[in-house]
Amino acid sequence: MLDTVTRWEELGVFEEIYREARQRIIGLTMGLTAEELARTVPACPEWTVHQVIAHLSGQSSDLVTGRMEGAPSEEWTARHVAERADVPVEDLLEQWNVFGDKIGEMPRIPYQLALDAITHEADLRAALGRERLPDAVWQPTLVWIAPRRLTDVTVKTEFGDVGAGPITLEVDGYELWRAFFGRRSRAQMESWNWSDRSPIEKIPFFPPRRTDLVE
Repeated sequence: MLDTVTRWEELGVFEEIYREARQRIIGLTMGLTAEELARTVPACPEWTVHQVIAHLSGQSSDLVTGRMEGAPSEEWTARHVAERADVPVEDLLEQWNVFGDKIGEMPRIPYQLALDAITHEADLRAALGRERLPDAVWQPTLVWIAPRRLTDVTVKTEFGDVGAGPITLEVDGYELWRAFFGRRSRAQMESWNWSDRSPIEKIPFFPPRRTDLVE
């Protein structure tokens, strides 16, 4: 039986997630004011809205041109931002369109690229006070991630159960999804309704936040 990642790659699921996220983010950020572009993104407090867009544009450029030394380290992403500090957002979005289309022509795109795009879309939506990321975007990825990260947990969400482990977690699905990508603190994760000792360390791909993030 094919691994879910391989199957999703073969079906073009990650390409579709990435392409649609790119389209939504461009629509979300095109025409923003200087104040909005300079606004700090709470989920990425070291970056502004403009800098998140710079990272997304730079990431696609690097993937297409093969400039992947150090990826996906903090130094790699910091370079995206530094090199584009003075580039107008309209140019960044145009560059992202050009390189994003080329990524879409690849036989397979890294699943991490698609997940990073929708994670940053959620970051931007919260920073700009817009509606939350549509459920249809993040729910399928949560259903895919949860059983692999939390092998001993049955996650009970508002849209059904995920996994079949002996530990039960009752949680809002979006909260868990955000936690997987380091957008919730350890204290927030511990506060969820666990039936047994919580395997917090297995949740985030990245270190959890030190402070709570409420969106």
